[in-house]
Amino acid sequence: MSKDRNRLQRWFRLLGGPNWEGPEGRDRALAEMTNAGVDDVMPLLVAKLSDRDLETRCAAIETMSLLDLERATPLLVPLLRDPDETVRLTVCEYLASPRAQAAVEPLIAVLRSDPDVQVRGYAACALGVIASPAAIPALLDALANDHELDCLGHSASSTSAHALDDILGTEFTRIRISDATRKMRPGPPDLESLAREAELVYRTWSRSGEPTDDTAAAH
Repeated sequence: MSKDRNRLQRWFRLLGGPNWEGPEGRDRALAEMTNAGVDDVMPLLVAKLSDRDLETRCAAIETMSLLDLERATPLLVPLLRDPDETVRLTVCEYLASPRAQAAVEPLIAVLRSDPDVQVRGYAACALGVIASPAAIPALLDALANDHELDCLGHSASSTSAHALDDILGTEFTRIRISDATRKMRPGPPDLESLAREAELVYRTWSRSGEPTDDTAAAH
């Protein structure tokens, strides 16, 4: 047990924290965990999800996500209901991946009902990255109604607008510079057109039972 604890502490340090060694250290930690065997390492990380130390819990969430997000997703989803908003926010942050399709419905529930505005915003962001049209109704509802501001002046409404743009592949709120880079459009975004487009995509998708590229191809 002491050996396992020491290995985890070392991997956590390589992945982040005050002694972080940068991307090279992160990659080395992930390689070591993979070589040690994901089946053996994952239970060690799961045990840390209930640790009394908040930083350790968040480090375990990050590590599980980087190690094998598809396997980690069903293990992390219950933490979206954790009493600590930092834990919920961290889970939302690391579920923001197309590989976390199993988290769509739980993230929708967070967007609709989490008491913390920042957590709701992170849930909207994650839904945009996952890019499932199933999230469109909840995002439209947040766009229209959730205007509470967080400490940075952001709302779930504005984040939902960006998420809808990501799902649709449109540029109503931001202009795509590259796959990883966007810049804000000059002037106010055309939210009415964004909402109409999103409703159309959702109707088409829900009738077919699967995503369609017809609308995206038109842009």
